[in-house]
Order: sequence, then structure tokens, then C-alpha cells
Amino acid sequence: MRSVHSVSLPLVLGARDANAATHPLPPDEGLGPQGPGQPGSQPAPPAQPRLGIAGLDRRTITLAVAALVVGWLVLVFGRAIAQSNEVAAQAGIVRMQDANLTQQVLERQSELSVIQSPAFLALEARAYGYGKPREQVFALQPGAPPPPVLTPLGAEPSPAPPPGPLEAWLRLLIGH
Repeated sequence: MRSVHSVSLPLVLGARDANAATHPLPPDEGLGPQGPGQPGSQPAPPAQPRLGIAGLDRRTITLAVAALVVGWLVLVFGRAIAQSNEVAAQAGIVRMQDANLTQQVLERQSELSVIQSPAFLALEARAYGYGKPREQVFALQPGAPPPPVLTPLGAEPSPAPPPGPLEAWLRLLIGH
């Protein structure tokens, strides 16, 4: 004798056929692998209900949503780490710039202290023709020849430069 199993499935998110939940299974479905009418045949477990138009079951949809959430979290944390690395690199650059600016400030402060010293002010005053009382102003004429090159100690002396006009006149008068 053949048994017919009627299965009533709950409607979740709609079904493909509105009458599918109320119709019984065909007589050959629901029996075990031995086939109908054989001893020891057991009814097969009810199939998981399919959802939506794509015919996906709950587990597949749950796994897909979980994969999307995990992917989204990976992207969010990846972007956060990338931004953190960029900010750390920019902070290093700013630290280097700050150190350079601090060094420049120290150099300029030492230069300012030299410029404001009385010795430097007196030297600059002499360059503009201001000097001490009874001090004679000395300046080179425009177009004057450059001073002779100094030889460092321990180096070979350079050949003597040709005599200048004053030396030539003195040799003529004195006869050196």
C-alpha cells in the first residue's frame, strides 16, 4: 500500500506558486531511496522552502548577506588603516619641517645677536664713512686691482706677480 504525505509549507517572502503550499506531494516523492512500495522505505525529509524569484533558500541568502557584511567590514577597516598610514607619513613630514624651521630660527637668532653687537655696528659705520674721531677714511678706488692671493702656510709659493705701476715708478726713481 502506498502512503501519500501531505506537506504544508509556510509562505516566507512569497512563493513561486500560490497553490504550492496547499497541494500534496506527488505519490512517488517523499519516499526513500528504495522506491515506492518497498519495505523499509522512509519518507524523505521535507525540502527547505525556496524564497523569492531566484529560488534561493534561507541558508544561501544568509551566507550571501554575511559575505557582503564581511567584505564591507574589510573595506572599511582597510580604508581606515590606509588613512592612518597616510596621516602617520604626513606627521613625519611635518616633524621634519618643524625641525628644519626650528634650526632656521636658531640660526637667525644667532645672526641677529651678531648684527646687534656693538663691534658689528662700528664696522658697518666705518663702511659708510663714519668712524672714530681723528680716524682717516680709507677706501679703494673703483676698478682697483684685486688684492694678491695669499699662500697658505706650508704650501709652495706662487710665482711673483708682475710689478704694479707704483712699484715700477719706485724702481725707476730709487733703482732697486
